[in-house]
Amino acid sequence: MLGTDRQYEGQVKPSSIEKNMYEPTLFAGRFTEIPSNMQMDADYGVRTDSQMDYLGFAPKGLADGTDGWIIHKFTYDVSDRMTKREIGYGNWTGRTGLSYG
Repeated sequence: MLGTDRQYEGQVKPSSIEKNMYEPTLFAGRFTEIPSNMQMDADYGVRTDSQMDYLGFAPKGLADGTDGWIIHKFTYDVSDRMTKREIGYGNWTGRTGLSYG
């Protein structure tokens, strides 16, 4: 079966924690995104369905107009279901003009 056989190279073998964090079916490690000690801003724009257009995180105390924000841009289908989340970097004030991908 694809991805179930673990092969290690090099002199240092992975720890038990590293082994437990590995997802063999995807050939990748798992991680959890935790924006700790950060401020958050949300923009609902002109939506009337209570869903966000943008969600931003920055270090605590960083001004809205200062670069250093990670911003999520959400896209929805005609049934108001989120279909895409893209990430941009910049400042909260300029979130609508950022490049997202």
